[in-house]
Amino acid sequence: MPKRKGWRVLSFSLLLLLTALLALCITQAGCEKASQHLLTTTTTTTTTTSPNGTTTTSPNGTTTSTTSPNGTTTTSITFSTTTTTIISGGKTYILQNVDYTGSRIGNIYTSIAMDKVDNTVAHISYYHRVNEDLRYAVGKPGSWSIETIDNSGDVGLYTSIALDSNNKAHISYYAPREPALAYASGEAGSWAISIVDKSLVGDDLGYYTSIALDSNDQVHICYYDWDNEDLKYATNKNNSWQTEVIDGSGTNVGKYCSIAVDSNNKVHISYYAETGKILKYAYGEYGSWQTETIEINTDVGEYTSIATDSTDKPHIGYYDRGRGYLKYTTGGVGGPWFRTTVDSSGDVGQFNAIALDSSDNPHISYYDATNSNLKYAYKSGGMWTPTILDSGEDVGQDTSIAICCDDKVHLSYYDVGNNLLKYIYEQ
Repeated sequence: MPKRKGWRVLSFSLLLLLTALLALCITQAGCEKASQHLLTTTTTTTTTTSPNGTTTTSPNGTTTSTTSPNGTTTTSITFSTTTTTIISGGKTYILQNVDYTGSRIGNIYTSIAMDKVDNTVAHISYYHRVNEDLRYAVGKPGSWSIETIDNSGDVGLYTSIALDSNNKAHISYYAPREPALAYASGEAGSWAISIVDKSLVGDDLGYYTSIALDSNDQVHICYYDWDNEDLKYATNKNNSWQTEVIDGSGTNVGKYCSIAVDSNNKVHISYYAETGKILKYAYGEYGSWQTETIEINTDVGEYTSIATDSTDKPHIGYYDRGRGYLKYTTGGVGGPWFRTTVDSSGDVGQFNAIALDSSDNPHISYYDATNSNLKYAYKSGGMWTPTILDSGEDVGQDTSIAICCDDKVHLSYYDVGNNLLKYIYEQ
């Protein structure tokens, strides 16, 4: 009897072993199959220098402080700079982490523009949440230069960047310390900073800034006056800053404003009016504006983004909060607006940004709040194609998009889960 019992135990043990091996094989097969999906990690690692210390490779953003015998504390920030190849929607994209922004809760307000000389070089302005300063990154995967433009104390929110014909950067941003609308211009290592608009009675203004340049490299900025709840506009086209209210027709008019300048140097602005929860549009120039309502619905018009095409027609991406959709409209300037839903798969469309290619086809980057993903949609042949570009713990907020002369797409955005500024471009 003891031998029979031992044999049964042995048989049962062998059965468990075989079951475990079979499960392992199935798991490995499943992993192999999953690895063939969309992501391919390229073992290309770079070392860059951050204003806070040396940036090297690590699995995630981490901060290390070392105190020397003389009492000096040195802080180094490390994060992974491995490039990743993504194949999505039949296109190939290259992704890389640019900077670690710290673990403080909040947004980083990225904005991107492409170099006028080298179409592989990106210029990105953003807010560093821990240091509370305005930062600027220029480069491409494998070669990034990062510097602090303004560290005067809690500055750099709602950044927006544009490059002039001489490749000089122009950046608008909100400076809460004043509070005021601030502006920086220059290039790596050489910046001029000024206050564009500051209330004499301490009104809080400078939110939701958006910047564009005209054919003479003159600056045009739209922004929101929080205390007076107005849409405002600033320009230096007469060689000094002039500011005015474009729309003060109700309460909370002008949030999420976005600006574009057409070939005739006329200004186009899309914006959200919280009164009525509607999408609005302004057209004109300093001292002469026309405003109109584009869409009235159940809370529509947040996160607007605007671009003008080769015929000076505006194209606008925006978020329909009532339905949770990404929407798009074009037309206007005396004619009707034609609206369409770009993506309705979940709660999508926040943090959207729009750009047009050389054929005037719109491209929109945006955040999928349902799945916490970065998404991108483009229109070709009359059809919209939405696709996922990056997924993880929580990625895709604060997106910005630029298209260069070769019609390739470049995006900057925020990885909330890993506290990273990221960059992705179409290869």
